[in-house]
Amino acid sequence: MVISGPYNYYYYNEPLYYDALSEVRKRLEQKPLTEPGEATQTDRCFEAGVKSFEAGNYAEAIAWFHNALELAPDDIVLPFAYVQEFFANDEYKKAAEVLRTTLSEAPPEEEGVFYPRGLYPDDNVLNGQIKQLSRAVRLNPFDANLQLLLGYQLLGMGRLDEAAEPLQKAQQDSDNHQAATLFMSLLEKLKNADEK
Repeated sequence: MVISGPYNYYYYNEPLYYDALSEVRKRLEQKPLTEPGEATQTDRCFEAGVKSFEAGNYAEAIAWFHNALELAPDDIVLPFAYVQEFFANDEYKKAAEVLRTTLSEAPPEEEGVFYPRGLYPDDNVLNGQIKQLSRAVRLNPFDANLQLLLGYQLLGMGRLDEAAEPLQKAQQDSDNHQAATLFMSLLEKLKNADEK
């Protein structure tokens, strides 16, 4: 199931897609930010981060999302947006590190996996960034962080067959083994769901 909205934030847990950002947006629309006392500091940081991201100001977006995470450390969606901020800013090592940490602190079996595709004003920007990451992988094929990040990005875009190879390579690295194995398990669930 794909629920569309202004922020297509795909959720993977079981073979389902869930647009978590549309739920956040819906909540914010029900309680407009202009009403006094309605928006929390976390909401304001999140919204500012989204606006910075959409404008291509990724370093600024990183700072806003960092602030939001400091204010809401138990949020299960924000860490995945934070990963995407680093990815978009070409900070691949940091993106992989945050992704591994996020997966270890919030087990996907319980919390799910989110992919913040809807942060992008259109898929052309995201596809361009994935191409740039793919080039980095070709130049550094033994960098397991790049492999993990590429697998996650391709998985989030629904390019399951393409995601398998980098995830398998990331599994061979001790630091990335656990995260890559979780993604491979998810990939198999999604493939099985597509075959039904």
